[in-house]
Amino acid sequence: MQAARGIGRHTRREHAGIVRRVRLPRIGQSKLVSTWILITLVASLVAWFDNGFLVEWTALAPERIWHGQVWRIVTWPLIERTPISLILTCAAIYKFGGELAPRWGDRRLRRFMLEIVIAGGVVSALGALVSPTAWSMFHNGGWAVSDALVIAWARQYPNDSIRIYGFLELRGQQLVWFTVGVTTLIAIATSPFVYAPELVAAWGAAFYPRGLLER
Repeated sequence: MQAARGIGRHTRREHAGIVRRVRLPRIGQSKLVSTWILITLVASLVAWFDNGFLVEWTALAPERIWHGQVWRIVTWPLIERTPISLILTCAAIYKFGGELAPRWGDRRLRRFMLEIVIAGGVVSALGALVSPTAWSMFHNGGWAVSDALVIAWARQYPNDSIRIYGFLELRGQQLVWFTVGVTTLIAIATSPFVYAPELVAAWGAAFYPRGLLER
């Protein structure tokens, strides 16, 4: 969700809202998060200079998935095509993934994200059967990953807030439905079939069973 990825500052209220502090994850605290950021950085940087080779073989491409290239259901979020999207995706992984990992553990966070990513890939491949545009698309990027992490974080830490673009402060269900709403509006305005990975990530994270999500 593009708006929620423009995060300026995270605050936490303590003692009836009197004290606020900035909290950021410690670098290297989670092996999964560190490896995830490293792979995204390296893969994206290589993709910018390899004449399209990595994008060609990792993108979510429904036509090719239906011809047997099923690994694309998992690999599509690992490459960002622009510097700004790479910065925002890595920041989301570091901030939200970095705070979820100590609470959940790397294994649980990995399972959650794989379920979201695979679901997005499968739904996209199925939806492409009725959408010529989606059938021929090559989709990369971590927008869906960022959405899922933001929503999971908001549900796990409902009393913590983030400030979007410096003026809009949201927490808990406010942040969940803001993220879902913006993603859904963008998808409706363009193509729900093309934006199926983002829609699945946002709605899937919003309705992920609370018993599995919270700890």
